[in-house]
Amino acid sequence: MNKKDIKLIIGLLIIAIAGVIVYQLIGSMHHGDLGVVEYRDEVILEFDIDVDQTYEFSGSYGVMHLEVKDSKFRVVDVECPNHNCEQMGWHDKDSLSPIVCMPNEVMIYTKSR
Repeated sequence: MNKKDIKLIIGLLIIAIAGVIVYQLIGSMHHGDLGVVEYRDEVILEFDIDVDQTYEFSGSYGVMHLEVKDSKFRVVDVECPNHNCEQMGWHDKDSLSPIVCMPNEVMIYTKSR
């Protein structure tokens, strides 16, 4: 290999690495527009965050209600002793933390389509 070959290889590697970085940055800007409800690590509901609606589902402890409104979602009217999941408030497309209800073994979060 001569110097030109080495320069060409290094140039291609730099272009490839830059492409991967740009791809990941563009992907990370869009956190998700699909909501997911998991019960015991199994998806039981996927919902569109942009469609206002109320969903009802059951967990280990009882019935839960999920309200979706104005591209946000929250847990309301849940049958569990501490109601911590209700107190987590509204989440939107950019929320990085999930809503978790430990007594019901339910987790609600967003993902990209």
